[in-house]
Amino acid sequence: MASNVNQKMQNDLRPEKGIFWPALILILIIAVPMVLWPAQSEKIIGGIYGTFSAKFGSLYMWITVLLCIFCVFFACSRYGDIKFGDPDEKPRYSLISWVAMIFCSGVAGACMFWAIVEPLWDVISLPQSAPAQSTDAFDWSLAYLLLHWGPNAWCTYFVAALPIAYLFHIRRKPVLRVSAAAECILGKQTNGIIGRTCDVFFILGLLFCTAVTMCVSLPTVEAALHNVFGVEPSKQLELIILIVSACIAGWSVWSGLDKGIKVLSNLNVIIALAMVTFGAVCGPTAELFDIFTNAIGKMLGNYMNMTFWIAPFADPGAAAFPRDWTIFYALFWAGYGPFMGLFIARISRGRTVREVIVWGMLGCVAGGYLIHGVFGSYTLWLQYNAVNHVEGKLALDAVAILKAQGGPAAMMAVLGTLPMGKVVMLVYCAFSTIFLATSVDSGCYVISSVASTKIGVDDDPARWHRTIWALIQAVLAFGLLSIGGLSVAKQFGNFSGALMALPVLLLAFAWIRIINRDGRYMLCNFTDRSCSPTGFYDDVEKADK
Repeated sequence: MASNVNQKMQNDLRPEKGIFWPALILILIIAVPMVLWPAQSEKIIGGIYGTFSAKFGSLYMWITVLLCIFCVFFACSRYGDIKFGDPDEKPRYSLISWVAMIFCSGVAGACMFWAIVEPLWDVISLPQSAPAQSTDAFDWSLAYLLLHWGPNAWCTYFVAALPIAYLFHIRRKPVLRVSAAAECILGKQTNGIIGRTCDVFFILGLLFCTAVTMCVSLPTVEAALHNVFGVEPSKQLELIILIVSACIAGWSVWSGLDKGIKVLSNLNVIIALAMVTFGAVCGPTAELFDIFTNAIGKMLGNYMNMTFWIAPFADPGAAAFPRDWTIFYALFWAGYGPFMGLFIARISRGRTVREVIVWGMLGCVAGGYLIHGVFGSYTLWLQYNAVNHVEGKLALDAVAILKAQGGPAAMMAVLGTLPMGKVVMLVYCAFSTIFLATSVDSGCYVISSVASTKIGVDDDPARWHRTIWALIQAVLAFGLLSIGGLSVAKQFGNFSGALMALPVLLLAFAWIRIINRDGRYMLCNFTDRSCSPTGFYDDVEKADK
């Protein structure tokens, strides 16, 4: 009890000035020119992203595969028994709630959007050089969707979580930052310029990646309201939707993990399962299952080929596919990697390394595949029937709508073909808004934790601190929508992802070094308690004293 009291006395939930103010100032320096000079800003951002994707795209695919191997190794090794907490401690959250919080925070409302829109783009973007809307293109389309949202996506999150969870739950370091987790590499620079720079760029990368998600979700909700109620799309309507999402997110971050984020995540999973069940039952169930099964086989049988297909000798049309999709997703997931690592670490007290990787990966991949398997398969089924003029079956040329009116209109057209289409659109509005709020509130929770001076295991960041980041996030997203919407946000989000790949690698190397220096300490405490060797961080603490 006394140690808990002392821990509370050592915590300081005030903002860390060396992180809070630089992050806030840099956001203004970046955002204001984007509002005042949108065309020039878009050109600069596009040039930077183009250079990264063209020159370093292959490198990011190698990083993705290495992180997947990293996850498999530590899940299967003896270090998988290490528990983040006391040896006999039970998990703070049930398995279902824990997976729900990770899934909802990691995919947000973009999951449903891309489940319908990406297959339509894939089928006309020459995947593996397959002619547009050919049988081969349909076969590759859903397979690539499953690849982009499968283990390749989630491995980054769980690798980033391991060193952070170790420092926070086992060593009880009163900080929740990327720099703190990499202390064994950064050394004295953990609280110096390098460490502070790393944390500030983490905040910037997270804010802009979340803004990308908001720029996807808001127009789709707007399109749904237009189709159901006839409300004309406008900046005013987008602002109203944004305010509603911000209010929900603000309430959630104000309420904290247990009463806010956990409740929203559980509610969202229920809505998602209801939509998936409705789509599977009311759609052509057997044919959807056949399409999904074919895509799973295609993806598993060609995993390495699809991941590493950069198309260096393909014509310009086919060569654009890996850059616009496979590399785009690698960068997008990397942008969220440190954030999700911090969030997963925060909620994983009482779970082992093996549980974090295995159950986290299985639960999140399964959740994504349920949504993509039903709605992605249904979208391709409609499009195939339209292209091939299949008699007696429902058909929709969603690609034509996509080209003429954009992704949100194509998505609403697909949902409108289901029974009670307008009801489905309204349910999607609730689904997307809550999903978006869950992603924003968990992001703001993590940002405020990073920007707090000292935060304990059982502490939440100050409420006003959490709320102010939610407001900043909402203003930033509206600014991106105003100057260019998804195209600008996507480019900036990918540039942020390119930068965030570096902290992810830093965290991966930090975990390897922690295992090397503190491995015996952890194994003795969690597998053989009869020994008690000194670890690296014991030496650091003694030196500090």
